[in-house]
Amino acid sequence: MTAAVLGVVTLWALAAPAFDPVGAALAWSKQRGEALAGWYASDPVAATPQWQSMHMRVAGGDPARGRQLINEYGCGACHVVPGVPGARGTVGPSLTSLADRAYIAGVLTNAPGDLTRWLINPPYFSQDTAMPDLGVTEADAKDMVAYLYTLGGFE
Repeated sequence: MTAAVLGVVTLWALAAPAFDPVGAALAWSKQRGEALAGWYASDPVAATPQWQSMHMRVAGGDPARGRQLINEYGCGACHVVPGVPGARGTVGPSLTSLADRAYIAGVLTNAPGDLTRWLINPPYFSQDTAMPDLGVTEADAKDMVAYLYTLGGFE
C-alpha cells in the first residue's frame, strides 16, 4: 500500500497537470493574506460605529429640556447634578459621570430604557430606595435621561 501511494504521489509530482491544487491553494492563501494585511493597514477600527456611545442615545429625548425638567422635579434636592442650578443634594448619589456607570441604583443596567423606567417609578424596582415616585411621565423621563447621559460617558 505504501509503495502504491508513493507511486501515485511521484507520478502526480512529475506530471504537469492542467490544475495544480497545491499551487492553487498556495496562491489563494497568499492572496487572502495580502487582502487581510491591506485591511489592517486601512485602520478598520476608525471606520466602525461607536457602539458604546450609540447605546447611550435616547430616542426622542431632548437633553436641553431634560436639564430643565431635572430642575423642575427637584432632583437637585437629593443629587448633585452638574449643569443644573442649585443641584447640590447629598441624600442620593452624585449624578456626575452617570453615563460611565454600569448600574442604576445597583438594580438595573445603565441603559436608556432602564433609566427611563427607573425615573418613572423607582420604588417599583427597589422597595428600599429613598428615591420617591415623583410622577415623572415617560416623555419627561426620556428627556431627563437624554440630559443625564451627557454627564460623562463615551460621548
